[in-house]
Amino acid sequence: MENEEMKPSYWPSVIQAAIIVAVVTTVVGLGLVYYVAGSEPSMGVMMISGLSIPITCLIGLIGGILATRSYAKAFDITFPIGTGAQIGLFTGIIAAVVGGIIGQIWNLVDPTLMERFADTMIGAFEMNDQIPEAQKDEIITSMEEGFEDQSSMGGILKGIAIDAGVLGFVNLLSGMIGAKIFASEEE
Repeated sequence: MENEEMKPSYWPSVIQAAIIVAVVTTVVGLGLVYYVAGSEPSMGVMMISGLSIPITCLIGLIGGILATRSYAKAFDITFPIGTGAQIGLFTGIIAAVVGGIIGQIWNLVDPTLMERFADTMIGAFEMNDQIPEAQKDEIITSMEEGFEDQSSMGGILKGIAIDAGVLGFVNLLSGMIGAKIFASEEE
């Protein structure tokens, strides 16, 4: 224990990167939701909606890289990729929680947004003539129940937990990459 040198805390870098990721992904996500909610129902709108999660996830994975870079440069230190993974994981989890809080605050600002989004999505699905009517009604009922569930407290917490798992994992990977790029010892 005496020979181990104390490394400075990485938490300021984690918090800073998590807030950046939360704000950027929330703004991009809200932009896509507003686009869909303001559009006429169509299959193109459904495709854009389906791409919103992968797009925000790709943007969100920069957190691990940002946090490890900030930590390595602020203290001019090196650390193993395992520490980078840990930094990235915490960055992703915190970003998901902060993003969830921002999203709920935004629901107070524009409480009808998700209802308009749901109406556009259901309207787009209703226009699909390639699915039998009985099956279409069943899917639409399921979509309506899903949108209602997402607005409940359990649905909100479930959404944040899923986001924390996804952002935690992708940022764990990007934290490892960031540690290798910014904090590995020169050979």
